[in-house]
Amino acid sequence: MTVDGTAPSRPALRRFMLVAVWLPVALVALGVAVQLLLLLPQAPATIAVHWNASGEADRFAPAWTQPIATVVFGLGVPVLIALTSLPGLRRGDHGPTYRLMGATAAAVSAMVSVALTWTLAMQAGLDSAADAPAVWPALVTSLVAASVAGVAAWFVQPRGESTGAVTPPAIPLALSAHEQALWMRTTSIARGAAIAIFAGVLVIALSAAVAGVTGAEPLLVWFLVGVAVLLLAIAATTLAFHVRVDDSGMHVESVLGIPRYHVPLGDIESAARVDVNPMGEFGGWGLRLSTGGRFGVVLRAGEAIEVLRRSGTRFVVTVDDAATGAALLEALVSRAAARP
Repeated sequence: MTVDGTAPSRPALRRFMLVAVWLPVALVALGVAVQLLLLLPQAPATIAVHWNASGEADRFAPAWTQPIATVVFGLGVPVLIALTSLPGLRRGDHGPTYRLMGATAAAVSAMVSVALTWTLAMQAGLDSAADAPAVWPALVTSLVAASVAGVAAWFVQPRGESTGAVTPPAIPLALSAHEQALWMRTTSIARGAAIAIFAGVLVIALSAAVAGVTGAEPLLVWFLVGVAVLLLAIAATTLAFHVRVDDSGMHVESVLGIPRYHVPLGDIESAARVDVNPMGEFGGWGLRLSTGGRFGVVLRAGEAIEVLRRSGTRFVVTVDDAATGAALLEALVSRAAARP
């Protein structure tokens, strides 16, 4: 049982496993079995694996790579989704993000299995892969299969919505009329997440280097370089933030200076210490939007300051000693309201 009184939902966990793990395994196994037993013996040694915008085959590979690609892509994404989601689900976390992740895993496996099996089937019996027909029927069918699998997986899983409980404001610190107070902390993303982010940047950068060395189209190379640079910039500006509470409000600023956020004291309705589940509430880590008008600097799971603004929107930042920061904000807001 979790500390907030929410028991881990065993049906939710079982159904997530069903749609995000066992369904992809079954779809990929079926696709690979058809490819190995029925299609590969009839396919040419080299098959088309890429088609241009007009639907004509323009890249080729050994036929035996098709079952391998089906396993790698058809199970790779679902495995990553499961590894990311299962720890939270086992703790009893909930939220529509987990439901979406399960549906995405099912959709990806269905799309890959159908697309790669179909494109191999349409080349069975050909003398040359250059004679491969247009790929459009395979693409349309795979997208339909992905839609059906994703929608079905969404509805198979329980809704798992939060109870909608509102956290009461923090108890204000005791401040005299002219007493000055300042609270500061630095918050940073978990080490494992930071390593994963930079590993992703490195993979993209290496892909760009390989594409350049192997003579890929310049547009693709520059696209990969641009993606790597963009991801590096996003990572560098969101790995750590300084959080400050003073008589002007709450300031949250990246250690590099950008981005920065300021919630003025006069714009604060209340402040509370809350517990944040990044996946369940915000769909991940970083600068995140959520339902209910919430925006967060969400770098890890755990305690956070949540500020309710007078507009009704909420600003959340995960930080240690959030109770003290929220209590000081409440005291400053109360004192400002009491002044003539």
